[in-house]
Amino acid sequence: MAEALQGRASGWREEWDWLVVAAIVALVALGFVRQAQAEEVAPEPPLAFGGIGEVPATACPAPACCRVPHVLDPLAVDPLWSGRAEALLVWRGSPQSLALIDSAAGGTALDASQLGSGMAAGPRFTLFRHTGDDGAVEFNYLRVQSFQAQQALPTTDGGYVQTPHGIFCCPSDTPIDTVSSSLTSSLQSFELNRRFPTQGGWQWLTGFRWVEWREAVAIRTTGVSGIVNNTYRSSVWNDLYGWQGGFDSILYGLGGPFRIEGLGKAGLYYDNAVQTSVRQANSTTLDVSSRVGQAAFVGEVGLTAVYDVFDWLSVRGGYAAFWLGGIAQGPNQFFAQELCTNGSPITGRTDTGGSVWIQGITLGLEARY
Repeated sequence: MAEALQGRASGWREEWDWLVVAAIVALVALGFVRQAQAEEVAPEPPLAFGGIGEVPATACPAPACCRVPHVLDPLAVDPLWSGRAEALLVWRGSPQSLALIDSAAGGTALDASQLGSGMAAGPRFTLFRHTGDDGAVEFNYLRVQSFQAQQALPTTDGGYVQTPHGIFCCPSDTPIDTVSSSLTSSLQSFELNRRFPTQGGWQWLTGFRWVEWREAVAIRTTGVSGIVNNTYRSSVWNDLYGWQGGFDSILYGLGGPFRIEGLGKAGLYYDNAVQTSVRQANSTTLDVSSRVGQAAFVGEVGLTAVYDVFDWLSVRGGYAAFWLGGIAQGPNQFFAQELCTNGSPITGRTDTGGSVWIQGITLGLEARY
C-alpha cells in the first residue's frame, strides 16, 4: 500500500504542476484582456450641477470615488469575480513518539518520530463571487499528495527484536538483522464559505469544509540471514466533514499597493476514519480492517504579503499552517491490532488519537475582474 500511494502521489504531483501553471496563465491572460477593454472605454464627462461644469464638493462625479477599500477589494475596484492560484510548499510534523522496533541490547531502535517527512508541494485554487454588498461566496480547494519519509537501520546480525505488543503480537524468539520503514501521507480539502459584508480591514466568514488525510506506513524486517521475512503495513483514511468559522483581515496597507493579510479558521468535524492493517510473515498473510466515526478538529492560520502589480493583479507570498486533531494515523494502528501467526483470534480497531501539524510557504497570484 505504501509503494502504491507513493506511485500515485508522483503522478498526481506532475498533473497538478501543469494545472497550477495553466491557472496562472489563464488569470494573467484574462486580466490583460480586461485591461485592454477598459482602456478602450472613453471616460464620461463630469455631471453638471447648477452652473456649467460646477460640481459640489459633496457630490460624487464617478462611482469609483464612492467605493471604500475592504478585504478582497483593497483598491476599491468593485470586482464581480476574484481568483487565486497558489503553490503550497509545506512540511508535516513527525508522528508522535512510539517504539516500533527494539534493540537487542535494550532500548528503542526505531521510533515513529523518526519518520518525519520532507517538503511536499501542491496547488491551492480559490474563487470568490462578490455579492455586491461587500461580501462574497468563496470556493477553496487544495491538495498536497507527496509527503514521504524513509528510515533504514544499519544491518546487524541479531541486533533487533520486535516490540512485545500490538501488531507484533508477542516478543519474537527470532532476532532481526535488517529493518527498513516508510511513511507516505497526503492532504486534500474543499471549502464553501460565506464572507460577510465589510467595509474595513476585517471580514468574518463561516462555511462547510471537507478535509481528507491519508497515511500508509510499512516496516520490513529480515532475520536469520534473510530466511525469516516479516512485513507490517497499516493504511488509514480520514474523511472529515464539518462547519468552520473564522476571519480574514488586512493588517497593514489597506488601500495601498503593498499590504499584509492575516487569516484564521477553525471548526469541529465528524471524522469517518478507516484503517487496514496487514502482517505478512514469509508466505502467511493476515489482515484486519475497521472503521470508527468520532469528533475531530481542524484549524488553519496564515500570514501573507501582497503586492499589487496592477489594480486587477497581485503577487502573493506568505506562511500557512494547518492542524488536524483526533484523527487516525498509520503508526498508531500498529498497537491497536492483533495479527498473530500462532492461531490466536485476529482482532483490530481504529485508533483516532493522532494529530498532525503541517506548515510552510505559499506563492501565487490573485486576479480581480
